[in-house]
Amino acid sequence: MSSNDTKHVQTELNEDEYERFREFASEHDLSLKEAGHEALLEWIERQQQADPNDPAFTVLDDLDDGSLPASSATDAREEDDLVDEWHGSDESFTLADDPSAQS
Repeated sequence: MSSNDTKHVQTELNEDEYERFREFASEHDLSLKEAGHEALLEWIERQQQADPNDPAFTVLDDLDDGSLPASSATDAREEDDLVDEWHGSDESFTLADDPSAQS
């Protein structure tokens, strides 16, 4: 990177902050300049906001606007179907109780 491609940032630290920063940089084998650079980049990453148009945030809007079908098909089976298909050894098994049947 040439000097024309870089910008300089300056800040002030009180004595305790400076000492903590200096010790941290030293412990990580970094110069103060390198440690400051890494700290700024990390802070920027943490502060960036999520994209509100990301599908993870708009899925509820899709549910509200009725774009999903009114009914859904499922391949869920009844307990009896599962028992009829059991071709395992003689080991026994117990199906869990239906949580919707509990009141």
